Amino acid sequence: MRPSARIVTLGLAFAPLMLAACRVDAGGGGEAPTVQCAPAQGVDMVQADALCDALRAQDPKGGMRLRVLATGPTALSAQLDRVTDQGDRPGQRMDFSVTDRDLQPDDFTSFARDLLRFGLPD
Repeated sequence: MRPSARIVTLGLAFAPLMLAACRVDAGGGGEAPTVQCAPAQGVDMVQADALCDALRAQDPKGGMRLRVLATGPTALSAQLDRVTDQGDRPGQRMDFSVTDRDLQPDDFTSFARDLLRFGLPD
């Protein structure tokens, strides 16, 4: 096989893998779920990313969009929407705050777990 044909063959062999990695799951089928992060303008991106990472670590089922609405040293506000083929189903806005210290990494995990338990639409 010529070198150029070999490159084309390898490229075609890996094309399905690349397409699968780029696909955004909308909650259907048996594929891995995707959490889309949508921080509002003006939020602390470090905190928004931390909350998004904590949510992904919970291994949620189905496609969803995390909207980080507000951040601060002691508080977070977010909304978790279900993303389906029939359209988005908005969840409830939830707030998380601590009064005696700044937010810690475990707080993001706890809030992500609460968003999944209580913030998703039925």
